[in-house]
Amino acid sequence: MKKVIILTVLIIFSNAVHSQNKKAIDEQIPKSSLEKTFGIIDRAAGIHNVSNIGLFFENRGKLYPRRITQGPSGEFPINSTKHYIYRVNPWVGIPGNVVQGLHTTNEEWEAVGGYHNPDLAQVAFSDNPQTWHPVNGWPVKDVNGNNIFLSDQDSYCVYSDSNNSREVLGLQVAQTGYAFGVKFAKNILFYKFEITNNGPRDLDSLYFGLYSDIDVGNVSGGVPEYGDDKIDFIKERNLVYFYDDGVSSEWPGGKTGFFGVALLKTPVVNGQMLGLTDMHYNLYDDDLDIDSVQYGIMSSSPSLYNSSLGPRYFHIGNNTNLHYDDPSTIPASGLDIVATLSSGPYRLNRGDTLTFIMAFVAGETLDEMFAAATTAQQTADANFNLPKPPERPNLFGSAGDRSTVLYWDDIAERIPDASSGEYDFEGYRIYRSKDKGINWDKIAQFDIKNGIGEDVGIQYSFSDTTVLNGFEYWYSITAFDRASEIIESLESPIGNNLDAKNTISVTPRSNAIGREAVSGYDIQQLNGSSNYDLSVSPVDKEELAGGEYKISFSYVAKVEEGNPKTQVTITISDSNQTKTLKYGFRFNSANNFDLINLSTGEIIRAGYNYPSGGREVIITGHGLRVRFTDAPGATADERPEQGDLFTVSYAVNVVKNLSDSLVVKRPFNLNQINATTDGVIFSLNKPEIIKSVSRIGGTDNLIIDFTVSAETLIQQSLYFVNVIGNGVSDGISFIIINVTNNNTPADTIVAADTVFNLGTFSFSGIQGRVQFPANAVPSAGNRFSVEVIKPIEPNVKDLYSFKIRGSSVRTEVIRENINRIRVVPNPYVASSLYEPEFGELRREPLRQIQFVNLPPECTIYIFTVDADLVKTIHHNSNNGTETWDLRAEGGREIAPGVYIYVVKSGDIEYKERFAIIK
Repeated sequence: MKKVIILTVLIIFSNAVHSQNKKAIDEQIPKSSLEKTFGIIDRAAGIHNVSNIGLFFENRGKLYPRRITQGPSGEFPINSTKHYIYRVNPWVGIPGNVVQGLHTTNEEWEAVGGYHNPDLAQVAFSDNPQTWHPVNGWPVKDVNGNNIFLSDQDSYCVYSDSNNSREVLGLQVAQTGYAFGVKFAKNILFYKFEITNNGPRDLDSLYFGLYSDIDVGNVSGGVPEYGDDKIDFIKERNLVYFYDDGVSSEWPGGKTGFFGVALLKTPVVNGQMLGLTDMHYNLYDDDLDIDSVQYGIMSSSPSLYNSSLGPRYFHIGNNTNLHYDDPSTIPASGLDIVATLSSGPYRLNRGDTLTFIMAFVAGETLDEMFAAATTAQQTADANFNLPKPPERPNLFGSAGDRSTVLYWDDIAERIPDASSGEYDFEGYRIYRSKDKGINWDKIAQFDIKNGIGEDVGIQYSFSDTTVLNGFEYWYSITAFDRASEIIESLESPIGNNLDAKNTISVTPRSNAIGREAVSGYDIQQLNGSSNYDLSVSPVDKEELAGGEYKISFSYVAKVEEGNPKTQVTITISDSNQTKTLKYGFRFNSANNFDLINLSTGEIIRAGYNYPSGGREVIITGHGLRVRFTDAPGATADERPEQGDLFTVSYAVNVVKNLSDSLVVKRPFNLNQINATTDGVIFSLNKPEIIKSVSRIGGTDNLIIDFTVSAETLIQQSLYFVNVIGNGVSDGISFIIINVTNNNTPADTIVAADTVFNLGTFSFSGIQGRVQFPANAVPSAGNRFSVEVIKPIEPNVKDLYSFKIRGSSVRTEVIRENINRIRVVPNPYVASSLYEPEFGELRREPLRQIQFVNLPPECTIYIFTVDADLVKTIHHNSNNGTETWDLRAEGGREIAPGVYIYVVKSGDIEYKERFAIIK
C-alpha cells in the first residue's frame, strides 16, 4: 500500500511541475490532491486547434498547458510555434473568498465528472465523438434531446470549487469553448462560463475575473522576452490587449503580433449589461495567493488601494476612476506584467446561474486584431448562430514514387445548409503544406459546372506529381458553397493538425524493385449495352486485395436553391431511355416552373403548371417520372416559390463484397474521376471512336491520319480506304481514293475522288488527311482499314463488377535491378534536407539518410571500412525506401567517415559505400 501512495505522489508532482521558464514559483503538491480522489479521476484536458489560435486547457480553470509539450498555449498563428499565453485563469470571488486555479500550491477548482469519456481523460469535443461520455453522449442538447453544435469545434467541461481552501461555496462552472475555422472568424477563440450556485446560501457582491498573463515573443527556456510587454485597454470594446516592441529574437521571423482578451457578454443588472467593470495590471512577481488581495483587485477595493500594497495593483495615472488602470503608466520599455479583467458586483442566489462570454483575439497587426475583436462581439451577439460552410470532407491518401494520390468522400454534398436548408455545395479545394501546416498553397479546385467559379467539374481523387521523394507533405481538403446575395461563399476550415479529418500527411517514396502493385482485374459489364470503358486504379494498399465490387446507377433528387418542404419521388418508367443527365426544375413563381437539362442548359419544356399539393412530371423520351408532393397543410413558405430549384441527377452506387455500400447515390458524370473511401479510383470513359487503323495493302509511301470531325454522324463500322489510282494536275500529283465498309462492301461510302498531298477527305463523321512524297506517288492497291466505334452512353440498366488483386514480387526483376539501390544524400554533409526539426528553442534536426530503390523485403548491413558491423536494418515494406537515423546499434551517433553497406534479399546481394561528413 505504501508503494502505491508513493507512486501517486510522484505522478501528481510530475503533473504539477511547470516547465515554462518564467520566474520560478514554489510549485508543490496541493495538500488536498490525495484527498480529492474522485476529482483526480475526472480531470481531463483538451486542445482547441480548428481556428488560427491553438490552446491546450484543463477542466480545472486553466486555459494554458503546464508545459509546452502538452500542447499549444495561445499559439498564433497556429503551428507557428509563437505561443502568447503564459497563464489565463477564470476567478470567481466574494469578499474574503476568491476561487482560482492559478497558484499550484492552492488549486481550488476541481473537475466534475459525467461530461466526457473518463477512459480518455480528454475534454468532450464536438468533432471527436470518442471524447463524449459513453452513456450521456454530447453534453449540450436542445429540449428534444438533439445535440447542439455551434462552431466547427465546441468543447465542454465542468468544474467546481470543491478544493476551496477558505470555504466551499458550492460554485460550479460549465465551460464551453467555440472555435471557428472559417476565414472571417479564424483569429478568435471563445469561451463561455456558466457559473451556478449549488451551495447552501445566496452569494452577494460576486465578481467574475480573468487573470491574464500574456507573454509576447517569449520561448520556454529562452531569454526573458516577456520583460518588454505592454497593454492597452479599450473600455467601449471591453478589451485588453498585449503587445511589445514588435520584435522577438526567438520567434520564427523575428516578428510579434497583438493578442487580446475581450469580455463579450456579462449578466444584466438593472437592465444594463455590466461588461468589464474593473481592469488592473501588476508585475508578475507581485502575484499573491491572498484572497482579500485578489478580491480587492477584482473589485477595485479602496482599502487595498490605500494600503501599502496599493501601488502594486493600482496604476490609475491621470484617470479619475479607481476601477481602471491607465496603460500609459507602463514604461515605454515594457514590463513583465499581468492584467486582471473583472466584472461585478452580482448577486447569485441559490440555484441561479450567471453567464459570461469571453474571447481571445489575435492579429499580426493591430488592425487585424481589432477586426477579430469586432467579429467576436458580433458573433457573441448573434449567439454564435453564424452562417456555416459545408461539412469538411474526409481525406485519405497514398504515397507513390514522386507522387501522392489523394481521395475523399462526398459528405459535404450530402448535408444541407443548416440555416437555409439548401444543398448549396459548390466544390472542393485542395491545399498543400511543406512545413507541417504553417503555410498552405492551393494546388487544385473542383467545382460544379453551373456557371459559377472555375467550372472544372467535380471529382473525388487527385494525383500530385509535383513532389519529391523523402519529403513530408501535408494535404488538406475543404468544401465551399455558393455565395448568396448577402453572404460570400463560405469554405470549411483547412485542418491545422493531423487529427483533423480533412488533413493528412504523405511522404512520397521510391517504389520497391521487383514488386508489382495492387491492381484491379476481371472488369466485367454484367448488364446494359453501353460500350464505355470502366477504368479501375486502386491505391497501393494490401488490405484491398480480394475485394469484389459492383457499380450500378440510379438518380438522386436535391433542393439546391430554396427551402421548401416538398418531397420529390423519382420513378423509372423505361430504363432503356434513361440518360446520364442532370435535370432542373426552376420555379418561375409558386405555381409555374420550367424543366431544364442542366447538363446542356437546354430548356426541355417551359411553363409547367404547379397546382397546390404538387404534381407529377413525365420527362418524355428520358424514361423518368418525377412527382412533387407538398407536405399536408404546408404554408406558402413551405411550398416552392419563385427562384427555387429542384434537381434530379444521374448517380452512381458502389457496393463491396455484396453488402458494404461505399458510395450511395453520388451525382455522377461520364469521364469523372471517382473514388471509394477505401481507395479504389474509377471512372467510366468514352471509348476511342477510331478504335484502330491498319495498313492492309500497298507500300509505306502513303500516310493517312484519321480524326473525328462530326461525332453526331459516327456509325459503328469497319471502313476500308482504297487507293484506286493516281494522276497529275497542273504539275501536282494526286491519288484517287474511295471508301467502303464491311456492312455493305459493295456500296461506296465515298465515291472515287482526287486527293492532293496534305489534302483531306471525309466519311461518316471521320476525316482523313493524306501525306505522300511528291516524287513517289502512291499507286493503286494501297489500302487501309479503319475500325470506328459509336459511343453508347450508359443508363440505369448498366452494371459493372471488378476485383482487386494483391501485390506480387518477381525475383528476376529484383536481380536485374539490384544495382539501382542508392543512399541519399551521399555524401551526408552535416545535415540533410530530409531531416525534420524539433524543439522550440534549439530546432535540432532529427538526422537521417535514406536507402532507396530497395526490394520489398531485404536486410541492410552497415559496416565500417574495417568491416566492423555498425547497424542491421530489416526492411519489409510495400515501398523501396528505408530511413536510418545515423545511430549505431547502441544508440550512439556514428562518427564521420566512409561506410560500406550490403543489401541482401534472398540470395541476391548488393554492396556499395557512402560517406558521412560532419
